[in-house]
Amino acid sequence: MSEPWLELLLQSPLLLLLAVLMAYLLPLPESYHPLTFFRFFAQRLGQKVNPDHDRSPQQKRLSGGLAILVAILPWLFILMAFMHLSALPTVFEAILLYLLLDISSKQQRIQKLQRALQQQQLSLSRDLASMSLLRQTRTLSALGLSKAAIESLWLNFSQIWLTTLFWFLVAGIWPALMVRLLAILQQEWSPKLQHNRDFGAVVAWLSNWLQKPGYWLCFMLICIRLRCRLSIQRYRQRTAIYFDRAQMACLCAVSASLRCRLGGPVLYNTHKKQRDKIGQNDAEPDHLTLQKALNQLKQLIWFSMVLLLAYALLWWAVQLNLTW
Repeated sequence: MSEPWLELLLQSPLLLLLAVLMAYLLPLPESYHPLTFFRFFAQRLGQKVNPDHDRSPQQKRLSGGLAILVAILPWLFILMAFMHLSALPTVFEAILLYLLLDISSKQQRIQKLQRALQQQQLSLSRDLASMSLLRQTRTLSALGLSKAAIESLWLNFSQIWLTTLFWFLVAGIWPALMVRLLAILQQEWSPKLQHNRDFGAVVAWLSNWLQKPGYWLCFMLICIRLRCRLSIQRYRQRTAIYFDRAQMACLCAVSASLRCRLGGPVLYNTHKKQRDKIGQNDAEPDHLTLQKALNQLKQLIWFSMVLLLAYALLWWAVQLNLTW
């Protein structure tokens, strides 16, 4: 007996495409989304498990590692039980995949930020950016806000859309679910913030490794659909210090496709981090560059859907030929 996720690919490729299409065109409102509840749960769990900042780094790392199990395993067991009891496991899988691909809410917030920057409403832009970005936004200029929004937009696309689809197609819904929940824990317990530096180290390391395929897929999609030669050239010229190779490849491709600067120093709370500079010979991004980034992202989302359709139909055709 095949796994439900294989049945979803082999028997119902259109159901798979419908789940992906609905996730982008008709997303569940953020206030009603189950992952929003999990995000609040992760925040409260982090406050409960990591209240004492005077503990040793080893104790914080241990508690952070154990907190991952407490945060993920109960929900995983509950959903597996529902799957076991479901009369239509492929439909249940499609619904879960639909919920995991919640990228539209981020795009909508970045679109509001772009409009505020276009209207030169700097205070409103900073407030909107603080809702989407982990970094300190109170002192960012319009150029800094545009750059931060572009980086966040494309990294979010890689982490949510591409990474989730990759792990679903490779291993099924449960690994995809775990990777998605780990990404949320990484955001809520980010070691970029001083009080989470040790507590969030384990989840950040684990999540970063599992998200690498999404970054490389983003690099390849931009090379195929937008700018290939310049993306590869910019990556070869990189000197990665802060970003790992996968993130650097993704941001190099984005910088090449938009012909703008990315990276550079960033401030988290009061702690300044020196990051790699990308595309130093290009212009600084502005609200027009941010709008271009939004447009290009839409193109790549639709392009990924076309590739996914071809992949599912080809696999389906091969299996039908084998059965004949």
